[in-house]
Amino acid sequence: MEIAESTRSRILNAAIEMMETGGESSVRLGAIAEALGIKEPSIYHHFANRTELVNAAYIEWYWQCLKTDIPVEAMMVLVDTEEDYVRAFRKSMEWSYQPARHHARAIRLSVLGAAQRNPELAAAVNDINKKFLATIADSVLFAQQKGWLRTDLDPMATAYWLHGQIIGRVVAEMDPGHVDLAQWDKVSFEAVLSLMLAPEK
Repeated sequence: MEIAESTRSRILNAAIEMMETGGESSVRLGAIAEALGIKEPSIYHHFANRTELVNAAYIEWYWQCLKTDIPVEAMMVLVDTEEDYVRAFRKSMEWSYQPARHHARAIRLSVLGAAQRNPELAAAVNDINKKFLATIADSVLFAQQKGWLRTDLDPMATAYWLHGQIIGRVVAEMDPGHVDLAQWDKVSFEAVLSLMLAPEK
């Protein structure tokens, strides 16, 4: 079973590498088999056809990018006060916006674009987002219950909006000479915090 899983993972990673360098159309089963030193029919043991492989590669690619994000639960363990929350929240945004994370943001955008015309992929991405963003929604609800964040904002809608805010940085990154990314970050931090923080009593 482990060998089969290992072969499946190797096939997926080879497909992801092809998608990274040449897009979805570059995924060729013969090339994957040759690169891995296996026979092409072996691929069909793990994936019914090329479409199933491409969808599975997109899903794995998307999930790999999310797994490298800071676990919200770990962040919330360190939070006792509103100041702690704001500091942790800002740190997580700074981490998400760092230049080294551009690749992960761009991949997410690429997978989301592919999912717009692929209902099966869209359903899988939606499932991943629901699981991942539920932890952010829980942290928003926690902060609302403490009186740190506005209570009129739906926690799940806020989590999805924040996710979109992070991915949206890719648009500015596409033309860094035109957009000062430090200023983009400043606008983002101020917009997010001023929208979400509860008014002072």
